[in-house]
Amino acid sequence: MDRRRPSRVFLRVFSTFGLVFAIVLAALGTWSVADELRGSAAPAEVLDVDDRGGRTFLTVRFTTERGDVCESRLRVTVGDNRDVRAGERIQVHHAKTDPCLRVREAGDQSGWLIMAIAPVFVIAFAIMSYVAWRRPRPPLPLR
Repeated sequence: MDRRRPSRVFLRVFSTFGLVFAIVLAALGTWSVADELRGSAAPAEVLDVDDRGGRTFLTVRFTTERGDVCESRLRVTVGDNRDVRAGERIQVHHAKTDPCLRVREAGDQSGWLIMAIAPVFVIAFAIMSYVAWRRPRPPLPLR
């Protein structure tokens, strides 16, 4: 059985593209987390509760520090808010830019997951790129 090895050009293109993608992912993840940290918390009124199997989604209305009134939908992840009913008030955290779109519960730390995954991808694709782009070793002499 003749096994074909992937071409060196394909490996170079794939590893380089992957490395660039991983670096961009890490940069965007860092910007997103920094923007979340610059945001603030606000009390929100629960307008609607939607249970879909094991997931609960809330529609909330809150006012930002700048005075913008936002209505947003978010997924419940914090255990304290699993039994929330319409009309109750909960704490939400919004980002500094696009506060109406980037809303999460206060205490939800799932945004940090990207910061743990991105360096792994950068390191893996950096190693692949190094291996694909290094000069091939000359064959060892026969004895």
